[in-house]
Amino acid sequence: MTREIQFIRTKEPNLIKVYGFGSFFRFHNPSDCDLLLVIKNDCSNLASIHSELSKYFHKIGKKLGVKFDLTILTEREDSRKPLMEHNKLIPLSKN
Repeated sequence: MTREIQFIRTKEPNLIKVYGFGSFFRFHNPSDCDLLLVIKNDCSNLASIHSELSKYFHKIGKKLGVKFDLTILTEREDSRKPLMEHNKLIPLSKN
């Protein structure tokens, strides 16, 4: 999965960090794989970026047999640590 995520980062330069969280990473019979995607503050057209990232992860999910549930935040939003599991995030990309 990490290799595929690094590939996505080469295709989408606005994607700067990818973290995993939730049951998939705690090994408790996951129904999906929760990911937090952090994008640059100054990126334009957030809707387009969201759509492209969703397509990339859907394609990877089919390949790996995993359904991804994406949360996408800007750097500014991420700095506020809005997720309940923010302190348990697992880095999945090299920054």
